[in-house]
Amino acid sequence: MGSVGWMVVQAQTQLPATDQRAQVVRDLNTPRTFTAPTNQAQWNSRLWEIRSQALLSSGLWPLPAKPGLNVRITEKFEGDGFSVEKVHLQPFPGVYLAGNLYRPLGKKGPFPAMLCPHGHWTEGRLENTDTASVPGRCIQLARMGVIVFSYDMIGYNDTSQFSPRHPDRTLIQPKFYDNHVALFRNPTNQLWNFSLMGQQVWFGIRALDFLLSLPDVDRNRVGATGASGGGTQSFMLAAVDDRVKLTVPAVMVSHTMQGGCFCENCPGLRVQLYNVDLAAAASPRPQFLIAATGDWTRTTMEVEAPDVAKVYQLAGFPDRFGAVRFDFGHNFNQTSREAMYGWVNRWFFGKTNGPPVVEQPFTMPPLDRLRVFPDGQFPADALDEADFTAQWIKQRRKDVEALKPTDLPTHTNFTRMMYTTWMRALALDGSERTGMIIEGAFGRAGKGDRLEKRLLMPDIEWPRAAVVLVHPDGRAAVGPGGARERFAANLLNLDIPVLAFDAYQTGPQKDPAVLSRSPFTNFFNTYNRTILQERVQDILTAVQYARQVIRPRKVILIGDGEAGLWALLAARAADGIIAEANNFDPTDDQKLISPELFLPGFHLLGGFDGAASLAAPKPIWVHETGERFTTDWLKATYTALGKADALEISKEPANEAQLLRWIESFAKR
Repeated sequence: MGSVGWMVVQAQTQLPATDQRAQVVRDLNTPRTFTAPTNQAQWNSRLWEIRSQALLSSGLWPLPAKPGLNVRITEKFEGDGFSVEKVHLQPFPGVYLAGNLYRPLGKKGPFPAMLCPHGHWTEGRLENTDTASVPGRCIQLARMGVIVFSYDMIGYNDTSQFSPRHPDRTLIQPKFYDNHVALFRNPTNQLWNFSLMGQQVWFGIRALDFLLSLPDVDRNRVGATGASGGGTQSFMLAAVDDRVKLTVPAVMVSHTMQGGCFCENCPGLRVQLYNVDLAAAASPRPQFLIAATGDWTRTTMEVEAPDVAKVYQLAGFPDRFGAVRFDFGHNFNQTSREAMYGWVNRWFFGKTNGPPVVEQPFTMPPLDRLRVFPDGQFPADALDEADFTAQWIKQRRKDVEALKPTDLPTHTNFTRMMYTTWMRALALDGSERTGMIIEGAFGRAGKGDRLEKRLLMPDIEWPRAAVVLVHPDGRAAVGPGGARERFAANLLNLDIPVLAFDAYQTGPQKDPAVLSRSPFTNFFNTYNRTILQERVQDILTAVQYARQVIRPRKVILIGDGEAGLWALLAARAADGIIAEANNFDPTDDQKLISPELFLPGFHLLGGFDGAASLAAPKPIWVHETGERFTTDWLKATYTALGKADALEISKEPANEAQLLRWIESFAKR
């Protein structure tokens, strides 16, 4: 049948002898390699993947509405060639982001502007040591004619409203870093992709909103620079927001260590990406990498910089990218800062010739002129961590619900947004369509998967329909003594082929240790697919196998028992769907974070119901919903399309006779 030609195409690639995915666990130190695009169209497509993944992983897809910032700028202090003011603003109602606004003195605007996130230095934005001086870089930039906003990371200095305190308002944990990493750690937050890193990205977007609101800022000359965790914030912000016109991330863009803090790791971010991808997303905007021989950026000049440069070269702007490496440990010291100043001087002031910029001696302003809430007393409406989390999730629920379609135009918008959510949340890349290998078993080229199957074929060349059966028992379900042996035989009598297969961690290779592995340990789900993500991918691969090998007019996807939930997530791939809801309660977050059911961003997808709605208007039957399983998305979507008759929902489980009647009726259409 159709498999012969495909196997010729893939003849040089073989499946592994067993499925390898459970043996390969990546972490933040796993070396990566960059796949350079071959043309600009290819890069543009990849750029969209990078941006949408970064936003979804940060919990910001679709982008939240932006409430008023309620900015307060107070207490101007004038130094030698610069002024500095205290600033606080609200990225979200009741949440305070604080920092300092440095301005040039004795110069006329409009001015370029820079965001200066600080990284994990001991004193945060107030760090002033030989290794890193945040005020030093802000003062020098201001003296050069740049407006600078230096703002806190969450949990540091004046942006620490969520941190526990003694009655006298001193921090219970005196180190800012300890307060920083303790935040937003409830695993159920990740069902919304709500995380410390996601909030840092959001705070950066809102800090950029503030900077751009200033009347003397030139919107076409706005950049970001930071080192270490501040470097991560800089390239992440540039990856998701085109308003950042220049970036200088220091000591952070590496093909090995990707960032060791919770503010640098969010769900799903680096399953298919890594920091070089994220940095390259700034192209063709000017970008300068600063590296050090004494940390994980030691290979920048040989590995990371040439990779990023390929993207700039492809875009036709090779001069807009640069890199330098100095013989220091992890730093943003004066030497490194002076390299940054030179890049700013070149692209914001057009000074391509002349002497290098030398940082002039400075006196740091007194701390009481920089601290915004020095006594730990925040405004009366400041939320605590629990209230903020609840308010954030409440707003995100509204944002997602607003996508629910009511007519054809709103369905178009729903599909556009939710298809992207579906692809990114499930870490899908379409490789089942472009890299199938068939060797008795089947799988995808280079992905480490091997799906063992049982294919039951009637004596017919071009069947009307084929059934792909997803069952917790895998292919054994249609084998001798299997739970669906008789059902499969009855389908064959109707001239309908049946494909059953061992999805990830089902069948003989099932490993209890893998099935119980926590997706929340060591940032596992930042770098690896969860069990549920792997199983949904396997369903898509199996449907593609059925289309290529069996060549039916229609593929019917049937999900039995708990596998009915997997099938709902994969429903879009089939032509008709029957899924058992198993009386599951999709509002039970504790069940949803169990190792076999966890899906990062589950609620941003509208759950099983929302994902299944992407199959509309294809016929779908969801049975055994009981009293708990929700189908609001399905009902709204099919009604919006005028196809309510293609949707069937039943509280009771379907018996075999009912299933056969539905399948036979669908096959004849």
